[in-house]
Amino acid sequence: MSLRTQEYTRFHWLLWFLIFFSGWSCQNLNSLLFREAKSEIPASVLFLKSPRKMNPSVFKDGSSHYRCIQWEPGKLSGYVEKIEFSFIAYDPNFVSKINFEFGNETIELYKIIWTRKVGKFQKDKLEKKYLFQYKESFFKEVKGNNIQSLLENQIAYKENKTSIDEIEVFEIVGDTGNLIEEGNRSEIGGENRWSHSIGSNQFFTSSSLFTKINNQTISTEHASTHYDYLQLSYEWNESEPDKLFFKPIFKENDLQLYFVPPYTNGLTTKTKEPFGYKRMGDFLLKEEMK
Repeated sequence: MSLRTQEYTRFHWLLWFLIFFSGWSCQNLNSLLFREAKSEIPASVLFLKSPRKMNPSVFKDGSSHYRCIQWEPGKLSGYVEKIEFSFIAYDPNFVSKINFEFGNETIELYKIIWTRKVGKFQKDKLEKKYLFQYKESFFKEVKGNNIQSLLENQIAYKENKTSIDEIEVFEIVGDTGNLIEEGNRSEIGGENRWSHSIGSNQFFTSSSLFTKINNQTISTEHASTHYDYLQLSYEWNESEPDKLFFKPIFKENDLQLYFVPPYTNGLTTKTKEPFGYKRMGDFLLKEEMK
């Protein structure tokens, strides 16, 4: 190779290197400038105090319906996400009987029925009240014959999206969030609202007022005390910015399962799952060593 050719080759690679480096630098500079800032303010989480349990003659102890609400911390308005899911562990004797009698419809031992609702929230400036407005709902249902395969399917399956128009109003009292109003609206069914008054003692019992509105006119009002008022009280938690936040939901022999609220844990750079825990999507799995 001649000296002239060598100089051309060096100049050629130097030119490509400068082009690549300048492009890479611009991209990284832009990403640093426009990347969404992660919040260092503790995130708020409402988690249902008394998850609704399933029929013990069909389901194992621990099968329950859970609710969790997460929203942008330190703001008067912003993004909110609500997750409702039923974790179902069937009684093995029940499954064997059903599979024997109805061979065409095989039931697997575990199931997750998952609903995620997203929208906006507004916080009352003077009081600790939050209005959550949900506009989209995402749904999926997954099954598995063991916890590992169940969680693998939970990760793999996609959610089905629908449009909704729902509201919830919470009042924070101490470390408890009380659902004091809920409602939905549709073109066919009009607007339906339930206002809850949670009683403090035997003289002030809990009650609910149902209101139906059509064309901005109240068409029905009905007061009742027949409501599962345990479903109105939520734990109000503040997650630590640098620590993974999770809640226990199921225990079976040496295996423990935890729920990891995805939005709350995505707001900051969290530590990894604790030693001995396995992260699978929005859940943590721990198996105790014998």
